Amino acid sequence: MRPRPSFAGAAIEVSDLARSVAFHRVWLPMLGFRRVWASPDRVMWSRGYDHFVMRQAKDGVQYGPGALWLAVSAESRAQVDQVHAELREIGAQILQPPQELDYFAPGYYSVGFRDPDGVPIEVVHRWDELPTLADAEQVQVPGHGVSLGGYLFKPRAGAPPYPALILLHGFAGHAQTMAGLARAAAANGYVALALSLRGWLGSEGESDSGLRQPLDVLAAIDWLANRPLVDRERLALLGASMGGQVALLAAAHKPHIKAVAAFYAPTDLTKWREANPFIRDYLDDLCGPEGLPVRSPILRVTQIDTPVLLVHGDADENVPVEQTLAMEEALRSHGKEVETLIVPGGTHFLSEQQNALARRTLFDFLRRHLSRS
Repeated sequence: MRPRPSFAGAAIEVSDLARSVAFHRVWLPMLGFRRVWASPDRVMWSRGYDHFVMRQAKDGVQYGPGALWLAVSAESRAQVDQVHAELREIGAQILQPPQELDYFAPGYYSVGFRDPDGVPIEVVHRWDELPTLADAEQVQVPGHGVSLGGYLFKPRAGAPPYPALILLHGFAGHAQTMAGLARAAAANGYVALALSLRGWLGSEGESDSGLRQPLDVLAAIDWLANRPLVDRERLALLGASMGGQVALLAAAHKPHIKAVAAFYAPTDLTKWREANPFIRDYLDDLCGPEGLPVRSPILRVTQIDTPVLLVHGDADENVPVEQTLAMEEALRSHGKEVETLIVPGGTHFLSEQQNALARRTLFDFLRRHLSRS
């Protein structure tokens, strides 16, 4: 059994951010924490969905309200609500009533308050496992030495065997992140498998930003191809951001796939590190300089023999559109089949209208390449 979680997150103010980072780098990685975000005034460390933030104090450390922030795990949303009710009863200062917050941790629901010394505290419930979805079969899929959690969506019309699509989420996401697109795929006649990559909600292992995750996808392809509903000769991969990177790397291993689509994916991690200073610490800690090339799909284009669709917003500040443009050029220069959609004004999170355009392009691409011969 997994131990009951107690720590959800913490933030501290420090007098010298560089000195504190150097100190905490000694012990936090030993516990599995890695720097995933850095800016001039703060650094975030993450262990899965646990987060630890260090902020530079403006005028030195102020040992009082705001110097420390602590988030403690609760067993249920009902328990969060109960804490709120009891604190209101005694007249505590409520900073935030119970509500869902869009943090890294999936299903994050919390109440915020101050203790008598003014220290801000949050009581948080977050998902420990993937939630049940009424319209999907929850599955455990064998990966490369790990078990991967996910959802299997099945078409409601037509006759088997069906073409199939594996969907891969981005950093800090999980299988449910891709559920909406998986439903759309099922409505278009595909068996859709939305997977949590290793290290993320519902799956075993540690996230490795594209090192062993492509091997997990190869194992998942074999699992899906052997299901009676699936036409093993008509199977495609789709990934968003890190998931797009993993999908392209998996395609380079030449599994039985007929098409691969990558949305706003990092393709050259060395150049991505140069272009986005906020992810340098993350890549340095996780990969090291020697680990960037093996995780870079642009260096594997000669091994990608399946048609590729690349989608990217031209205003993406997280993964610059140049990552996709360079990948397109590299594929074309090696005689590979590639299509590209550049979304005007699209950031790393497309609007509803931009998503509609991307989906139309995606399903047109899949129909052309997964149709019966």
